[in-house]
Amino acid sequence: MPAGSVGNNNVEPGELLELYWNYYALHAEQRMKILELFIAIETVLFGVFASEIPGGSFSDRIIALAISAIALLCFLLDKRTTNLLHQCRVAMRALENDYMSGYPDDFKLFSKVKHSEGKLNYSKIIRNIYLFVSLIGAVIIIISFCV
Repeated sequence: MPAGSVGNNNVEPGELLELYWNYYALHAEQRMKILELFIAIETVLFGVFASEIPGGSFSDRIIALAISAIALLCFLLDKRTTNLLHQCRVAMRALENDYMSGYPDDFKLFSKVKHSEGKLNYSKIIRNIYLFVSLIGAVIIIISFCV
């Protein structure tokens, strides 16, 4: 393969790396926007729920259902975005290993960072928060039938 090209498309490795980086940045930004939207919507829903005097009314159940549904939706969106980011990291790691072999390891950002599956990380914490809030909504629904 000629130096400076990838495959038969004559794409420079730097251009491909920039493409992947832009893809990565876009999805990382989307992930943060999902979290920000989650916080805003759930704050409003919990505020509305708290402003009413909970007494097992139909509106309590609807609000609790919305709390659970929004949290579950955010969980699924975050999982999708995380998978896209993971695929991008794998591609960028391969590019770094193939085309940056002459550079010190300190320059290989994606190759240097190892994501431990067993340890608690940002993704697991955020997804656990989404699931916890969804569970809170489900508990509110159950309690509203008992009151």
